Amino acid sequence: MIRKSSLLVAGLTFLLSGTAFARATLPPLTAEQADKGEALYGAACAICHGTAMRGNFQTPPLRGTFVARWANVPVSELSDYIQRAMPLMAPGTLSREDTIAITAWLLKANGVPVGKTPLPSDDKLLHSFKFPAIPAGSYKAVIPD
Repeated sequence: MIRKSSLLVAGLTFLLSGTAFARATLPPLTAEQADKGEALYGAACAICHGTAMRGNFQTPPLRGTFVARWANVPVSELSDYIQRAMPLMAPGTLSREDTIAITAWLLKANGVPVGKTPLPSDDKLLHSFKFPAIPAGSYKAVIPD
């Protein structure tokens, strides 16, 4: 009986430490970054992706399937893509700071909570954070449907 209890405690410890690790690796971002990103999104991205981030027949939505596409991918890859390829009518024109702010807005709009630590602009640090996979049914977008 003691062996079963030890295994149960070890298993629960492993599961709980995994949960804590998953929470600890959520990308950090501040409300200020996300607010700046929201304003930049409105000026540079909403023309194609829409104010509600739903996209249209030519551009993809930036929520829902967007989350599935970027889930568990380093946030640095998303920010690099935005900086290199967006906005479509003027790719590569966003500053690094503006790109990080837009990335912060996309994270917040897709359910990542804000905190006190800013999303880093350093690629090595940014690479250590993954875009979170948001389980079906727990999706709480900032932008209403």
